[in-house]
Amino acid sequence: MVDKVGRNLLWVFLSVFLTLVCHMILGFTTINPWIPMIGIGLTYSLLACGLWPMVALEVPEHQLGTAYGIMQSVQNLGLAVVSIAAGAIVDYKGYVFLEIFFIYFVILSVICIILLFVLNTSKGGLLNMTVKERKAREDELRSAELLENERLLASGSMADVTPHDMLQPKSDFYIRNRFLCRIGAKLPPHYDITTCALMHRTGLK
Repeated sequence: MVDKVGRNLLWVFLSVFLTLVCHMILGFTTINPWIPMIGIGLTYSLLACGLWPMVALEVPEHQLGTAYGIMQSVQNLGLAVVSIAAGAIVDYKGYVFLEIFFIYFVILSVICIILLFVLNTSKGGLLNMTVKERKAREDELRSAELLENERLLASGSMADVTPHDMLQPKSDFYIRNRFLCRIGAKLPPHYDITTCALMHRTGLK
């Protein structure tokens, strides 16, 4: 559903808010606990559907593995620490204080999502776009990139670069030396004239 509708941030906010409601029901009402527990399970599923795909919207493709690895590590660390803390709270204070503990952190999550809403809106709103809006934006960026590449190829300033090279991630070293070549800067004698040869020599390609 999230993949068809988009609005990832909205779904994340909704799931966290409903999680807060479920914890309040568990802690302060006499409603059958099966109901809020099922609700927490559903809201976590909704949270995962909305949260994890947002990484791919902001992180470059060649860094996605690292980004997801960091996220998974932080999540596992949180699960380990919170489980230990929850056990200690139940032993010394009881289940009501445990729910207060959970409610406190869920409220912090709601605040963080609101701040993310504000930050995302100030930067174009990519994380909360619909699928159609996101596709239109991607098409626009792709068209602009193709036009720029065609302009550079036509001008001859990228005569030594193949289409395959343009698809590869560019390092700071590559960009710096590409710029020096364009402005006609004198490179050290051990540098080749062409950037491609320089990249082969340094192992960047």
